[in-house]
Amino acid sequence: MWWKVLLAVLVVWLAFGLIMALVKGLLYILVIGLVVLGVVSVVKWASSDKQSTRSGL
Repeated sequence: MWWKVLLAVLVVWLAFGLIMALVKGLLYILVIGLVVLGVVSVVKWASSDKQSTRSGL
């Protein structure tokens, strides 16, 4: 009987660990995506700023 309880605890612990790993993975992907989006936005903004000053001169 005790092994059923141990097995249930093990299954719950593994499921919780798997869910936390998925959440961490999604969080890392989200953070990396936001950083890439920010870098692309800054590069586009900087290049458009240079083009506007060139056309202004």
